[in-house]
Amino acid sequence: MKRILSIIAVLFSTIILAQTTVTGTVSDDNNDPIPGANIVLDAMNGTVADFDGNFTIVVNQNPPFTLSVSSIGFDTATINVTSTSLNFDVQLVTSQNLLDEIVVNASRVPERLFESTVTVEKFDFNDIAQSTGPDFYTSLQGLKGVQINQGGLLLQQVNTRGFSTVYNEGFVQLVDGMNNEAPGLSFAAGNLLGIHELDIQSVELMPGAASALYGANAVKGILFMNSKNPFDFPGVSVAYKHGITSQKAAGENYYYDIAMRAANKFSDKFAAKLTMSYTQGEDWHAADYRDLNHYNNNLGGTERWQYNSGTAAFPDNFTKHDARDFPDYDGINVFGELPREIDMDLAFAGLVLPGLVQQGLLPAAAVAPLAQALTAFPYFGNQTINTSGYNENVLQDNNASSLKADIALHFKPTEDSEIIWNSKFGAGNTMLHATSRYVLKNFGLQQHKLEYINKNFNAKWYTSIESSGDTHDISLLGANMVLAQPGGGAAWYGAYLNEYFGLTGIYGLAPGANGNAVAGLTTILGDIQGAIPGRPINSRSFASLVPNTIPIHGQSRKVADANLLQPGSAGWDAQYAKSLSTGADLFGGGAGIFDNSKSTSIEVNYNLQDLISLPETDIVIGGSYREYELRSNGFLFTDYDSPISYTDMGLYAQATKQMGPLKLNASMRYDKSEYFDGHLTPRIGALLFLSENQNIRFSYQTGYQNPSAQDQYIGLDITQTIFMGTSPDSVNRFKKTVTGVSAAQFGNRFTLTGPMVMENSYMATAFLAGNVIKADLDYVEPQYVKSYDFGYRVNGKKSAFDLNVYWTEWDNFIAAKNVLAPMYIDQPGGAVAAIAAGDYRIMSVDSNTDEIVKTYGVTAGFETQLFNLFDFGAIYEYNEMDFDNPDTDYEPGFNTPENKYKFSFGSTKLAENFGFNVSARYQDSFLWQQSGFVDAMIPACTVVDASMNFELPKIKGNIKNNKIEHKPKYFVVVQVFSNVENAVNYTTDNNKEFLEYTSINDKYYVFAFSSHNRKEAEKYRDNYSSESWILGPR
Repeated sequence: MKRILSIIAVLFSTIILAQTTVTGTVSDDNNDPIPGANIVLDAMNGTVADFDGNFTIVVNQNPPFTLSVSSIGFDTATINVTSTSLNFDVQLVTSQNLLDEIVVNASRVPERLFESTVTVEKFDFNDIAQSTGPDFYTSLQGLKGVQINQGGLLLQQVNTRGFSTVYNEGFVQLVDGMNNEAPGLSFAAGNLLGIHELDIQSVELMPGAASALYGANAVKGILFMNSKNPFDFPGVSVAYKHGITSQKAAGENYYYDIAMRAANKFSDKFAAKLTMSYTQGEDWHAADYRDLNHYNNNLGGTERWQYNSGTAAFPDNFTKHDARDFPDYDGINVFGELPREIDMDLAFAGLVLPGLVQQGLLPAAAVAPLAQALTAFPYFGNQTINTSGYNENVLQDNNASSLKADIALHFKPTEDSEIIWNSKFGAGNTMLHATSRYVLKNFGLQQHKLEYINKNFNAKWYTSIESSGDTHDISLLGANMVLAQPGGGAAWYGAYLNEYFGLTGIYGLAPGANGNAVAGLTTILGDIQGAIPGRPINSRSFASLVPNTIPIHGQSRKVADANLLQPGSAGWDAQYAKSLSTGADLFGGGAGIFDNSKSTSIEVNYNLQDLISLPETDIVIGGSYREYELRSNGFLFTDYDSPISYTDMGLYAQATKQMGPLKLNASMRYDKSEYFDGHLTPRIGALLFLSENQNIRFSYQTGYQNPSAQDQYIGLDITQTIFMGTSPDSVNRFKKTVTGVSAAQFGNRFTLTGPMVMENSYMATAFLAGNVIKADLDYVEPQYVKSYDFGYRVNGKKSAFDLNVYWTEWDNFIAAKNVLAPMYIDQPGGAVAAIAAGDYRIMSVDSNTDEIVKTYGVTAGFETQLFNLFDFGAIYEYNEMDFDNPDTDYEPGFNTPENKYKFSFGSTKLAENFGFNVSARYQDSFLWQQSGFVDAMIPACTVVDASMNFELPKIKGNIKNNKIEHKPKYFVVVQVFSNVENAVNYTTDNNKEFLEYTSINDKYYVFAFSSHNRKEAEKYRDNYSSESWILGPR
């Protein structure tokens, strides 16, 4: 396992003019080669041993000098290079520490993981080879403290210590040093647009707050993904994956992933690489059709109880129906249901009674008395009826795909510096579970970086440009398709009511009718006028006469649905194309989310080690500047008239001091956003060595998160909910046109403004429960977090244990507040009357809670080698949130199981070129909360993954100029001849059939053994004959 551990990228060197070539091999204490061993002169000049442990390093310096040779799991060796000693056989001794990985990002300087004062996890390209997940990003959940929330086949989000949704704000993801959040989305879309595993060198993860070094938004954790440098990893690699995804709703579907990486070191000065990948599969089908309005009254699937009055005709207290039969059906994954509150008495008087006269079922003279009775004493009452919508799987193709390209040019103007130009392009299709259901269709992100690195100084400029492509809101799409039916929504409601009040409708349900519509109509008309004994006109109602009309509602819905556009029809295709090409606007027939936002960043970092002569001390300073430009043309943000621009900046300093067994680390960062006050975030860490292989650590970290672009500036209507950001300038700009739904205001349009929402809204949950509580809304502000960590590590030769305990407190927590905003306030009764009548919109308003939210937890990990043959690991995680008295309209969204268990078992030593790994994990059930969606319990689950690896024998050469250039070999030579005949005769001697010969410089060397590994050659020579000798490398 140790022989395939990570290769650490060499970043720095010094300026030297002379050149010395040093060669050799690196092996372990069993004389097995160590591929990937690091051979380093200084911080910028080094190389990596190849598959057979061989290395060559060219040093711009005359001897004498020293080289350090290291590999994870082994003690570092030092070799002294002289003018007479340029070839070495280096044997590394197994280290007492298994957790010897080098991490760079925990303190912005390289250090051993074992010596880090903060908790950090490492995952590199060799771990990827042994991982059991379908891709490296999914396999990260095998790390301590990591949970992957999978919003789709290609959209996974890393969660550490809670408060994670698929919309993962506050968790920073750096790809080759670039924050790869989409500027408009305000978060990184997992690895949809990241690095393919073929090009991954290493991944480092820091859970919890990291703002003291990495800026205002790193409050939930930070993930560093580093790709392979073409100087260190030249060559061509190709990968292909093929699998099957299986889901009850989607069936079985194929999954493909193909990638290619080509890198070349053209000289010691210039190297370049190109990586391309394409992934495609069937996304998970969202097929939950339970009734959203009566979520707790569902039987499972799409069945729902209908409670009855217990009359003689209906003795049972409930009846079971298909949920779609109910007039107010609103399916969870059904989109386009448009609500309308209908005055059924007005409809009966105005539409039905004249029709009965025309059919000869009612005298004309009877119309006026019946209408007067319905007006004076309502009989049918008001009924909320939702149009039918379309299942999500009808509205989108469920295609999940990702196309990524990465181009990098590396130039070393001097030995201690490197200039990098890197362009990354990503485009993909997937579903995004954010504030709504968004179809990311042809969604793209491109990033371009120019970076300069030398021994102590690093500076980079990069830009991120988002392209929404054909991204659209599926709720708006569904509504557009419903309104595009012939005659629009009015035609659907007309067909519904005609069937409900028709001869095949409710009349046959009347007592005594026994299915006879005319008899039932006579009974109902008499009841309207109070003619039935015991049912006086001032207290009778249709609901008490016929308690169960649900089957007729279902029948009426089916009749009305016949007018809907059918998928594949010309009308469907035309409206579908219009919806995607038109910006989000219910009245304009558009569902597109148009956004081409961008951000530009500048970052600098300087290590003062050569300027400050303090022993065992590192001091790092740096700063960053970022400008955002939101460009959605008013379809996502409130940039109705022009783009919205704002800036963030930060300055930081860090010092690390080693004082005997005690290591101290302190850092401080100042961040200032253009529209918020500046803030200081300190971090203090200490590590105390209890012995050579065990220590304890403590850290106090703070975090600071500015409201995201969407927290501040979103202005999006998705039919069920309107989302409003609460930056002061955005509130003043905000405006949305809405339509009344009450019988009195149906079809009337009103304008909701930001100040109107802020000043006249009521708490949604309380109001719907009968409690009138006015919402106290304010402008969104930054949230703060402070975290205390304690850890203990012990690293042995065959076992290692790591324990971490954390306690975190969140203040001014940013969360969505759900309120009811009245459509009008200038009519009798004001806002309360408008809401009571149903003329309101549910608003999701970003705000801050006064509650202090606390989280705490424990993570413990143990790994060991069994019988010097197998690797075993076990992890336990405990996470808890304390949110005792939350405002009921806040959704903290902790979304984390309380208990998780992870196990792994594998080996790379059972057989040559073979390895296997089995992993298992279990997690408790937990509550999932996300604004815009149903809160639900995620059930407990157990997942078992397994993988086997077969390593093909490596081709010992590379093609160049149409010939094979073989790698150097070592020969155990027994004889040398000046002509080929003697060599042939010698090797064909009956007693020497195992011998071969090779020609070198007109001489013919007969050898008994050859190897790319000098140690193996020497071992064979010692066992063969004292007269043989080693020739090579050749």
